[in-house]
Amino acid sequence: MNLIVSSIPGRLRIRHNALRQAATLKSMEDHLRDHPAVREMRGNPRAGSLVVQYDARHTAPADMEKAVLERAWHDLEAAEPPSDAARAKGSQATPERRSNLPRRKGPRPLRMRVNRVAKVVMLVTLGVSLAVAELRPRGWKHWHATTGWAFVVALAVHLYVYRRHLVR
Repeated sequence: MNLIVSSIPGRLRIRHNALRQAATLKSMEDHLRDHPAVREMRGNPRAGSLVVQYDARHTAPADMEKAVLERAWHDLEAAEPPSDAARAKGSQATPERRSNLPRRKGPRPLRMRVNRVAKVVMLVTLGVSLAVAELRPRGWKHWHATTGWAFVVALAVHLYVYRRHLVR
C-alpha cells in the first residue's frame, strides 16, 4: 500500500487504514512533529489520513517524503488495522465494504426523500414533454411548455439539495 497519496511542495497527504485508529494517528503525529520543517498537521481518523504542511523553501518534497517514510512507516506497520466492527461503527467505510454495511433503520432524511421525488418528477416530465412534442396532440404546445417548466422546477430542487457538492 502506498503511504503518500498526494505530494505537492509544502503539503503531503498520508493515507493508511491503520490511521483510522486514534492512537496510531497520534503516534504518527508525534513522530513527525519532531521534524524541523513541519509546520502543521491535520489528522482525520474517519478517512485514515494525515495532512502534513511543511516549509518547502527549506525542504525539498522528495526529502520530506523520505523523512515521512523513515519516521512513520514503523508506526503503521506495527499498528493493527481496525476491526470490521470498528470500521462499521464509523460512518466512512472503504468502498469495497460500504455495500456490506447494514442500512440505518428508520425513514430516510427529508432531503433524500425530496431529492428522490425531484428526480422522479424530472424523469416523468422529460418523457411526457418529449412524447407530447413527438405526437403533437391538440394543445401540445401548452403541455410541452408546462412539462418543461415542471422539469425545470424539479431540476432546481435537485440542484438546491446538492448545492454543497456543486460548489466544492
